[in-house]
Amino acid sequence: MRNRGAFLLVALLGAAGAALAGENIDPAGDGHQYAWGENVGWINAEPSDDSGNGVEVTDFALRGFMWGENIGWISLSCDNTGVCGTTPFGVVNDGSGRLSGYAWSENSGWINFAPTTCLQDPTCGVKIDPSTGYFSGRAWGENVGWVTLSPGAPETWTTRTSWCQGTPAAPGPVAGLGLAKQSGEVSLSWSVPAGAAWFDVVAGSLGVLRSSQGNFGLATATCVANRIATSSVAAPAQGNAVWFLVRAANCRGRGTYETGSPSQHGGRDAGIASSRFACP
Repeated sequence: MRNRGAFLLVALLGAAGAALAGENIDPAGDGHQYAWGENVGWINAEPSDDSGNGVEVTDFALRGFMWGENIGWISLSCDNTGVCGTTPFGVVNDGSGRLSGYAWSENSGWINFAPTTCLQDPTCGVKIDPSTGYFSGRAWGENVGWVTLSPGAPETWTTRTSWCQGTPAAPGPVAGLGLAKQSGEVSLSWSVPAGAAWFDVVAGSLGVLRSSQGNFGLATATCVANRIATSSVAAPAQGNAVWFLVRAANCRGRGTYETGSPSQHGGRDAGIASSRFACP
């Protein structure tokens, strides 16, 4: 760990001042850009205003830097300094605003955005409300103690992002699923419904589905792809008859495996969700 930290310290000192495109903190310009470290004081998620190297929230990751007067630069991703090949780290978004992973402080080490020592506490871990953009909860660093993004209801200083603010609702059903078999693989493609940002693909046995009278909980056998941004995927071809279903999702939630068509017999979502092979 010491060697890892020493390497990062050198990299960050050389690059922390470089501007990063895409920061999306404090969209209203009203000062919602701070966290509070119990041992280190205020930490700024937009240290150089709109043109600087502040934090960028995306569907699956956070990038950029935070700055504390008493702690220096905090990097939220190895992408910031190009060290992912040798020292992979970063804060991850699950697509719905629940954060995890680690940030790196050049002076104080690692900061965990999903600590497990406080799971019974509702403020344990850091989250972003997709409907408002406000951060909440607490991160933990061995050398900095608790870092509070918001103790409860948003304060005048609570960090806020524009991420997800232009997305009104979860996407609708996926239509137009096509299949082609080539070179030992099955190539799936589908139409993209409005608002879709990524997709889940599940598959299962057609024989089991028939014999169980449409029980998708029993018939679901694999998550072919989880949270992919493309509208196509390749899956290994199998000898037995297989069914495939695709669900769209975005930061406001997952869509449905249902078609909404009168010709559909029985429900799919509840059964697939009950399977241990469902996409997480």
